[in-house]
Amino acid sequence: MNITKARNEITFGKTIFNMELNVAYYARVSTEKEDQLNSLENQSNYFKDLINENKNWKLIGEYIDEGISGTSINKRDKFIEMISDAKNNKFDLILTKEISRFSRNTLDSIKYTQELLSNGVGVFFLNDNI
Repeated sequence: MNITKARNEITFGKTIFNMELNVAYYARVSTEKEDQLNSLENQSNYFKDLINENKNWKLIGEYIDEGISGTSINKRDKFIEMISDAKNNKFDLILTKEISRFSRNTLDSIKYTQELLSNGVGVFFLNDNI
């Protein structure tokens, strides 16, 4: 994604929802308890539906870490894979439920969102509307 172009389009009334984008999503739960796994399945279904219902978006990747703490990226294999794929231009946008699903560490959240932006990949935290 050309971030400068996207920002200009947003300035003139477009939203990410009317841009043609290759989209991935990231979901994570910190335990393998049944209720959390149900939450993970619900998150996954929600993202798939949201992306597939948008005629401008194409689902490119699903990155799901199960039973992994978000306090660091250690052992978050899918998160690490997602960052690598983003740097290789596999998609334009990552959707995630909220900042705490992306990372519980504020510095990591800032670091990785900036790193992704510098590689032309946006991150949208749905519940936080950021």
